[in-house]
Amino acid sequence: MTDIHDAISEEIPGLPQGPWPLLGEGVWGSVHDLGDGTVLKLVRQNGGLGTGTSKHFRETAALRLLDGERSSPRLPRLADAGRFENAYGFSGPPLTGWLRIEKLAGRPADEGGLYALKAEERERLGEEIGAAIARFHEDGARHAEEASRLGNPSIRSIDEALARISDPQTRARLERLKEMWAAEEGNRVLLHGDLNLSNILIARGERPAFIDLAEAGVGLPEEDFRHFDNPGPIRDAIFRSYTAVSGRTIDMQRFRMSIAVNAACTLAIGSNAGHPREGMRRVSFLDEALRQAGIEA
Repeated sequence: MTDIHDAISEEIPGLPQGPWPLLGEGVWGSVHDLGDGTVLKLVRQNGGLGTGTSKHFRETAALRLLDGERSSPRLPRLADAGRFENAYGFSGPPLTGWLRIEKLAGRPADEGGLYALKAEERERLGEEIGAAIARFHEDGARHAEEASRLGNPSIRSIDEALARISDPQTRARLERLKEMWAAEEGNRVLLHGDLNLSNILIARGERPAFIDLAEAGVGLPEEDFRHFDNPGPIRDAIFRSYTAVSGRTIDMQRFRMSIAVNAACTLAIGSNAGHPREGMRRVSFLDEALRQAGIEA
C-alpha cells in the first residue's frame, strides 16, 4: 500500500513510518497497525447500508463520550480523528475519514471457534460477555442525553433497509416495526449498535473489549442484542449474566423486535446477491422474525 501510505502520511501529521500491517478489512474500510500501540482505521465513503460519513461521525462521537469509562468492558481510547478533504485523492475506493485508536489486546470471540471450547469455558465466556454488556449499558445510561444526536440504531437501520427494499408488503411491515420501536417506553442508554461476536475481543486474563462503535446510538438495552439470534452455545449464559449484573430482566418482545431489525438489514445488504436460494432464506428469515415480533403478513 505504498501509494496510500504516502498520501495518508501527507494528510495526517505525526504518523510513524511504515509499513503498517493490515489487521483487518471490511465493507467500510481497513484497520492498520501503526506499531506504536495505536491502529489507523480508514473509513470509506460507501460500503453497506448508510454512509461512511455518518459512521465516522458516530464512532468518533461515541469514543469521545466514553473516554475515561474503565469499569467494564475495555474500550479503546481515541487518539485523534479527522476527515479527508479530497475523498478521491487515493488509489482504491474513496475515503471519508480516519480514526487513530488505541490497540487493544485480544482476538474476536469468533462464533465458529466457540464450539471448540469446553462447555464450562463457553459458559464462563458467555458470563463475562453478559456482564460486560450490562456494565457498558450502566455507563451508557449516564451518557444517553449527550449522545441523543447519534439517533436510534433500530429506527436508523430500518430506514436504511427500506432504501433498498421495494416489496410493498415488506415495506409496510417494516414501517409497523418502526412504529413499535417509537412507541416503546423505558430508560434509554448509549448503545454499541453493532454488538456481534466479531466486535468483542477476548484475551487471557483481560476483560472483554468492545470495538467498532460506528453504529452507536441511544435506545433501549435490548437493541444491543440484535445479533444474538444465533450466537452459538453461549447466548443463555450471556443473557443470564446480563440479568444478574444489571438487575433487570431482558424484555423478550423487544429482543424479538431487535432480531427483526437485523433480519431487515441482512435482506437489504444481501439483496439479490448469491444463489437464489440464499435470497429466499433472507426473505424467510425476515418474514419469520417479523412474525415473532408480532407483525403478521
